[in-house]
Amino acid sequence: MADLDLRFDEYTEKYSDKMLGEVREYAANHTLPPKVVVEVGSNRGKFLWQLALRQDDKFHIGMEIKRKLVRTAQRRLEREGVENAQFLCADANLAIPILIDDGQLTDFFLLYPDPWWKKKHAKRRVIQPKFLDLLAQKMPKGGNIWIRTDVGPLADEMRDTLVEHPEFEPLPFDEFPRDPWPWTTREYHCFEAGLPSHLVYFRRK
Repeated sequence: MADLDLRFDEYTEKYSDKMLGEVREYAANHTLPPKVVVEVGSNRGKFLWQLALRQDDKFHIGMEIKRKLVRTAQRRLEREGVENAQFLCADANLAIPILIDDGQLTDFFLLYPDPWWKKKHAKRRVIQPKFLDLLAQKMPKGGNIWIRTDVGPLADEMRDTLVEHPEFEPLPFDEFPRDPWPWTTREYHCFEAGLPSHLVYFRRK
């Protein structure tokens, strides 16, 4: 059940009031099923709507901070008649605690994220110890984190952060999905340019 009573610090409530209001409104009007998938940085939604078609036993939420992209992705769902997915203009650090119950998040996807090259911007990267604490709380045992990136140093950094977290462990290679996930637009560009794709797959202990 959504935690509509959850409140953040005064600064966050003030400067993220519109986004938080929309997330709380969605949570108040929708009851999510037991199995939920989240993708952060869903862009125009190409990956998630295709995944939702394959996984009709789960509900899929795409979180994207650019409102224009969210509108584009949501229109795609409507055109394709996909009913087990939703795109939200939301910061995952704020939306996940409100929307998702403990043990409800079966899969988390982070695909070709912005590397935030500048040192002063590194704090904006998604995979941080505090965010992993949140994922660990919301995931059941065996819940999965699926990360793909074409930036080797970023992959190494995220892998190291996950290895150091006590609640996650690397997914053994022989347990990697045999049926490839849908490709993102960025992944097509990387393939055409001959760039490698680094896989960072972990699971909840």
